[in-house]
Amino acid sequence: MKVSKISDHITKISKETKDVPAFLPTLNRNTSEEVIRKWATTSQIMAEYKRAYKQIIVADEWMVHTRLRRLMDDLAKYFKDDQSMSKKYRESKYYEEMLEKLIAHAFKCDKKDARKKSDISGNGNIFNTLKALWSKLNWRRPLLTLAVELYGKHGNPDSILAGFGTTVYLANNCITAKRIAFNFLLANAHRATMEFEAKAAGDSGAAEKKKDPKDMNFEEAKEMIYEMIEVYLDQHKEYALKSSVLEPTKYIYQLRNQEHNKNSNDVHGYNYPAAMVLSCLHVQLPMIPMMGDTYSDQGFLDVWDVEGSEEMWKLFKKPENFGRAFTGMKKPLGKISFGKSMKSKPPSGHFKDLGKVPTPKFIANVAVNPDTKYDNVRQHIGKKYISKFAYFFTKQFFLKKCFEVLNQEAIPEYIGFPQAFQKVFEEYKRLKKAQNEEIKDATVNEWLYDEYFIEIQIDRVWELFTFLNITKPPEKVKVIKDVPVGKSIKDWVLAAGVDEKLASELDDQGYDDLGWMISKAKKEDLQDMKEFCKLADETYDDLVDILEDWKIKAKAAKPESKTTK
Repeated sequence: MKVSKISDHITKISKETKDVPAFLPTLNRNTSEEVIRKWATTSQIMAEYKRAYKQIIVADEWMVHTRLRRLMDDLAKYFKDDQSMSKKYRESKYYEEMLEKLIAHAFKCDKKDARKKSDISGNGNIFNTLKALWSKLNWRRPLLTLAVELYGKHGNPDSILAGFGTTVYLANNCITAKRIAFNFLLANAHRATMEFEAKAAGDSGAAEKKKDPKDMNFEEAKEMIYEMIEVYLDQHKEYALKSSVLEPTKYIYQLRNQEHNKNSNDVHGYNYPAAMVLSCLHVQLPMIPMMGDTYSDQGFLDVWDVEGSEEMWKLFKKPENFGRAFTGMKKPLGKISFGKSMKSKPPSGHFKDLGKVPTPKFIANVAVNPDTKYDNVRQHIGKKYISKFAYFFTKQFFLKKCFEVLNQEAIPEYIGFPQAFQKVFEEYKRLKKAQNEEIKDATVNEWLYDEYFIEIQIDRVWELFTFLNITKPPEKVKVIKDVPVGKSIKDWVLAAGVDEKLASELDDQGYDDLGWMISKAKKEDLQDMKEFCKLADETYDDLVDILEDWKIKAKAAKPESKTTK
């Protein structure tokens, strides 16, 4: 099986994306795979989510791309290239034969003994458990069969043996846990196949020893960086969902003494926000959400509708708490004052104006349903969920963190990044010189840092990341100004003639850029908002976007037609 290059998969995503609405009027007639594919290949963003989308600095294709999606596409292509194989891999008899071989390979035993083996953690009989797993996976069955076959051919016996404990444990639990077991097997089979093919191509020991980046050309260095970005972004997406929804939810469950719901959050509660992020922003997470999950009352909570919950966000959004479990956060959550209704409202599994949510695909489809009866729901999702998730992909949060983690070679997968990035810089210098824009610095670190190598010029990191098509160009990103807060946005929007309801919504958002505009307006003693916006250069465009994004159906006057009172 030929494993695709990451750059090829990124190009594939770009070609598949269509400018069509995300809403699915025939939702119940679509399979989960069809729903996921639809939302992952749609580019239209609804008004309620545009501000959040515009602040995301990561390129659209990378927000869709995940390692799991790439390997699933590789496996699917394997069937497409040989149609006769699809039927064979759907047969239970062939799956059982491949499963026997996998277990025999791991235990180094005869096939007849393979069916008797249990995992070393004592979770149960391997053959019977994974046979039952296959029967529960429907459209995933051919992929699982192929993964088991490839893993048995190319996997390291000791690694397979160690992995059986996790796989059997998950496969013995609910359907969502079974899906995680499927993902785990696929990832291991894909990794083993990549290592095998690298060795077969003559790059002996490729899994342990990569080609020295100093000896790479630009395209090779770019692909190496892509491999690192794939790993980093998968983790960053997981952390973003944890900090914006999952960990705050677990904390509320703990305060409610609902231990089962807290423990079910990673399994069932995960699917609902993951589905919303996919439909609203077309962002795929490393673990594909189970669209048909029916256990919303076990782990899913409209956490940002809990009275007083917004106080939590101030702590969860801090860089030092990113991706952390609420139990290990740098600053304690105990000082937050919640409202009296926190213990019971909203109830688990319920969502604002919708009542009990039946499935993840239902709430995700409602989130992109243009029907006016869902206006309040869309506004709530945009304001309370999508904006928080997107925050972790803004320029001020994502760029420096991503670069420094890679450049410090924090984990083995990132080893070689500084040398590969130097190769990219040399190619960038060459192109700039051809455009009569010569860069005199010899090394990428000299160009990125100040003379003392302390302060990084983050816009130059952005420049190189955009050159690699990892980030969007500046003209496609709305950058939130890093300015002091302190002035009332509500006062400003009221002076601009915007109705009080909208003013309160904007005030809740805490837009730092508007706070800066207010203080500048007072300093210049300007009375006319249009005159002020001209003085503030492009800030007026930002203001118009903000008002347009959040006024949804409100009868608010345009700011340029009003003057301050």
